[in-house]
Amino acid sequence: MSHLGPATKPFEICSIDTIGGFGGSRSTKKYLHLLTDHFTRYAYIMTSSTQNANDFIKLVKNCAETNGSDIGMILSDQYPGINSRDFKAFLDEKNIPIIFTAVDSAFSNGLNERLNQTLVNKIRCKINESDAKIAWTTIAQNCVKSYNETEHTVTGFAPKYLLNGTDATILPNELKHQKTNYDLTQDRKKALENTLKSHNYNKMIYDKNRRHIDFQVGDTVFVDNGNKLNRKKLDELRIGPYNIIGKISNSIYEINTDHRKSESNFFHVSKLTPAPKLDIPDD
Repeated sequence: MSHLGPATKPFEICSIDTIGGFGGSRSTKKYLHLLTDHFTRYAYIMTSSTQNANDFIKLVKNCAETNGSDIGMILSDQYPGINSRDFKAFLDEKNIPIIFTAVDSAFSNGLNERLNQTLVNKIRCKINESDAKIAWTTIAQNCVKSYNETEHTVTGFAPKYLLNGTDATILPNELKHQKTNYDLTQDRKKALENTLKSHNYNKMIYDKNRRHIDFQVGDTVFVDNGNKLNRKKLDELRIGPYNIIGKISNSIYEINTDHRKSESNFFHVSKLTPAPKLDIPDD
């Protein structure tokens, strides 16, 4: 919440994520790759049997070709395919900067994580409500289409409408209000106001329970040892101590863990614990 503010126009900020655990007798594909525009909340998906750089390159190309606009910035977790040399080279060629979330901090990409839950729930319900055998990939495409045409609870408008002005309501064409470019401009302003209102409210709730610790470069800290759901029972809860070598934002710090990729040394403040200071008696 302190690093990236809400997007102020379409494709100013986009998020990329990937979801695994799919598949079935009618499909060999196991993954759903997702790209979301932060302003309109419009979602693009691609289903695949892999999670490599080519998948994410195709996803970004599909987004650019479909909307005809350049992506200003991408926010992503540190998946190997996304944090790969090939994908980074593609983004450099397109002049698209990428920001990686801190280690083990999926909440830093909360917009995508929430959409992930929504889509997975929709796909699960659609698969289980019918006895007909339909590939999950087909159902996923239908669910995304439905999502893009449904009024979003934060912006107050359907993503498809905010993207290109298309009235996605279920009213008959005779009853639909003919939207003009002026209407779309005004509605986008209203959507931004609604987004800022939601963002500020969420920040207020989050800050109530946040540990207000102002670390400094040179401080010694312990780091949470991965996700608690993946950690073995007897593993150390925290590892270290390490030194802080940089402050990326008010909530992200660079820690000297000797990892070869610099972004893998970025940790959210909630994952850090001050190392106790040793009380060394005077001689």
